[in-house]
Amino acid sequence: MAENQSPPATPPPLQGASSSSESDLLEPGEHVLTIIHRSVIGLVGIYLVAAAAVLAIFGVIIAISPDTFSSSGSEMSGTLMALVVTAAVLLVLILYAATYVYRQSRLLLTDRSLVQIIQRTLFNRKVSRLSMSNVEDVNAEQRGIIASLFNYGTLNVETAGEQENFTFTLCPNPNRIADQVIEARQRYAESLEEEHEAELAQHLKSIM
Repeated sequence: MAENQSPPATPPPLQGASSSSESDLLEPGEHVLTIIHRSVIGLVGIYLVAAAAVLAIFGVIIAISPDTFSSSGSEMSGTLMALVVTAAVLLVLILYAATYVYRQSRLLLTDRSLVQIIQRTLFNRKVSRLSMSNVEDVNAEQRGIIASLFNYGTLNVETAGEQENFTFTLCPNPNRIADQVIEARQRYAESLEEEHEAELAQHLKSIM
């Protein structure tokens, strides 16, 4: 009679895999303090441009052929209806893709660094990381009446050395975000100082 065999061991978890895209961008032990998406006002501009383009297309069609949308039976022809439906579906898909790309651009503020994700197209993304130790100065800039009314602007993070500065446009409430970055930088510096003091105390204790 065959001996009882133990069940196969559970496979170890995949390294580098997580349930959220933000977690995959973090270092071990790093925690997200806040996630900043671009202001919704940018989407309003995209939708207004799309609406203006649709109106312009209809205007050109009517100017070229005034009888295009007229019908003898008070109903549009099947071909024209199919064209209208196809155009509407394409417009919805384009706006959905534009919204997705726009919302994917974001800034992660963690307890150790700033992570900037710039989504240019559906298949073109740039991820930049800036350690809190390299943050020199943070300032917010708002230009124009619209930016002041809707409280958005540009967040500028100046870096030390030759590293490229961080510029996050269409940032909602940029002054508050700038304060949060500065506070995170101060807490990070204090934690480094505490770690250094603890290591020094441990070293002195070991040699005494």
